[in-house]
Amino acid sequence: MTDQIIKIKLPTKTELCLVEFIHRSSEGLIQLEAFNAYGESCLHTSVSTLCNTKGIKFARETQPHINRMGGKTYFTRYWLLDDQEIAKAKALVIQCQIKRGLLSVGGSYEKTNTNPK
Repeated sequence: MTDQIIKIKLPTKTELCLVEFIHRSSEGLIQLEAFNAYGESCLHTSVSTLCNTKGIKFARETQPHINRMGGKTYFTRYWLLDDQEIAKAKALVIQCQIKRGLLSVGGSYEKTNTNPK
């Protein structure tokens, strides 16, 4: 019997971003949370790219944040607009997972499938 080694590519930034948005649902993300969750340094760019190239719509809300020195700064909280956008995001995650060899065609979305072991 021959053992086959299947090489699975790591998830893309797009996939990681979408999985986090799906997981957080209406709570959404701000830049600081995205950095802690998956190393995102330009959340606004990722959201813009998903809107402009993939047609995924986000809701936005500006939120104050108190920095280490006690000053106030503002971040934009983004979340997937509605159930239709969540479904589109899940479909895109599935496409990403198929493309990197994690799922076969006809697979379904699962958050646990984003990181190969």
